[in-house]
Amino acid sequence: MVDEAVVVEQFLELARGTGNSVIDFLPAFQAAVAIPETSTVVRTHFLAHDANGAPASELLAGAMASATMDFCIPRSKIERAHAEYEKTRSTAAIVSLHEQARNLFVKSESSGEGGELLLFLLMERVLQRPQLISKMALKTNTEVHVHGSDGIHASLADDGVLDVYWGESKLYKSSSEAFRDCFESIAPYLQPDGDARRKQDLLLVRDHLNVTQIELAAHLLEYFDETNPKTLKVRWNGVCLVGFDHDKYPNITDLDETGQQEVSKAVGRWHKTVGNRVEEFEVVGVNIDLFCIPMPDVADLRARVLKRMGAK
Repeated sequence: MVDEAVVVEQFLELARGTGNSVIDFLPAFQAAVAIPETSTVVRTHFLAHDANGAPASELLAGAMASATMDFCIPRSKIERAHAEYEKTRSTAAIVSLHEQARNLFVKSESSGEGGELLLFLLMERVLQRPQLISKMALKTNTEVHVHGSDGIHASLADDGVLDVYWGESKLYKSSSEAFRDCFESIAPYLQPDGDARRKQDLLLVRDHLNVTQIELAAHLLEYFDETNPKTLKVRWNGVCLVGFDHDKYPNITDLDETGQQEVSKAVGRWHKTVGNRVEEFEVVGVNIDLFCIPMPDVADLRARVLKRMGAK
């Protein structure tokens, strides 16, 4: 008999790192907001500013680049490399994995993989929802993006319900295009019957589950076996990252009353857009967490992340 409490605890322990290194560079503007008449929650974050008054783009890029191995490399390989270090005291195996992770990224400033990496950080370190599969590790061509969703994470509740979170990230210059394309991309995964893309991703989860504990893996795989009644306890959810350029970039920790009102008005407009897109793409009743992150310059952040990875 499986002890559900133990399984839930083991699953929570899969989430890696702490949120401090991310949230310190991406402080929240006010609390999370539930969009009226939907099941969508929006969290708005702005880049922090350093003591010289400059947005901390380089520091965020560093935090993102440092997470590439967690994002790209399956836990089993990381654990073997760690065991090799414990045995030999040599970091060679760990360094090799780090290089492998960096080399998996498309070396293009138009690549969306930086957004996928940031979404991974927010999911694991902030929301504490572990990654179910490392899709980057399945790439056969480093110059081609991974097909399907931008990430698959999950949380396991005490009542035995497995919440699966399909991820989608869009980092665009235009906020309106970013919101529209984000919901257009994620909606097919959240429909009651799903489509071929969701089914394909579920097959990948079943065949490449990123969990090393044998008993926990066996328990989780029951949720993806169509002959098992546990499939009735799987709930589909969405998690989105929408980043875009924002003029007159504010330092939210140093706003006067007028500045606070201006930012609040802008945030309100973004919330309204989210509500419209949720309705347009017919995902009103689906649980969706959306990170709304206005940036000084999306292209600049992409370039900084690539440089940190040694691509430039």
